[in-house]
Amino acid sequence: MKAEEKVFENIEQMLKLTLLACELLQKAVIEGDKSLLDEISRIERDGDDLRRETARVIYKGAFLPYLRSNILRLVEDVDDILNTIDKAGEYYRKIRNFDFLRSSPEIARLLELDVLLCKIISKNFIEFFRDPEKLKEAAIVVRMLEKEADMLKHSVLELITPLKLDFWDGLFTFNFIESIEEISDVVEDTIDTFQVVVLSL
Repeated sequence: MKAEEKVFENIEQMLKLTLLACELLQKAVIEGDKSLLDEISRIERDGDDLRRETARVIYKGAFLPYLRSNILRLVEDVDDILNTIDKAGEYYRKIRNFDFLRSSPEIARLLELDVLLCKIISKNFIEFFRDPEKLKEAAIVVRMLEKEADMLKHSVLELITPLKLDFWDGLFTFNFIESIEEISDVVEDTIDTFQVVVLSL
């Protein structure tokens, strides 16, 4: 296998991990099952291993020099998605009173958007390189979904203001909501990097 093929194979595997981790986070919150969070952390560590391996392959000479920085940036962006999902899971782990999060349709929609965004980039990774027009269309969809996620975040933050949460629960709930919205931001950054990489190939 060529070094370049190994890099793309690893990135594709990392993207599959983002979808799996995001689906687990969604299930953990909706079902109130914090035991699933350990699996998310394991997935994040697997992603770190892939990131390091991929960086080594690139530094050893995969791709022409002018392409390497953008490919590395793409790898880092995908890793950031995994890190953000794991961070959201860790905040959720610390919340004691999570009844609001389980019952909020806005939270459910935010998590649904995150899963959908991860699905868009993970299911179409190879196709994006074959069909730049499809990548352009996906980028438009991602931006629309990210905008919806941002609006939902502000709505949810207004809803938690009157809740009688103690200091730590309030802080961790706020950070959790910020994090699940941040997932959509990082996916948007990733698809922007996709476009740069595809244009430079």
